[in-house]
Amino acid sequence: MTKRRFIAGAKCPRCQAQDKVVMITTDTAEWIECIECDYSERRPTEEEFKETVVPDDIGVIQFKPRQK
Repeated sequence: MTKRRFIAGAKCPRCQAQDKVVMITTDTAEWIECIECDYSERRPTEEEFKETVVPDDIGVIQFKPRQK
């Protein structure tokens, strides 16, 4: 079964058209498409996402407030 729904307020990454992006969901995949310029982007699977996670050895930098 395929579901299509518009994402309110979303802008297309390619043409910047607002309210023209639709999310398409099937039993096995999920992706977005722009109805204005035919841009398409597939959502990564859980396994693909885990491969792109930032390693634990990267630290966090905290900035001190600016002195007046």
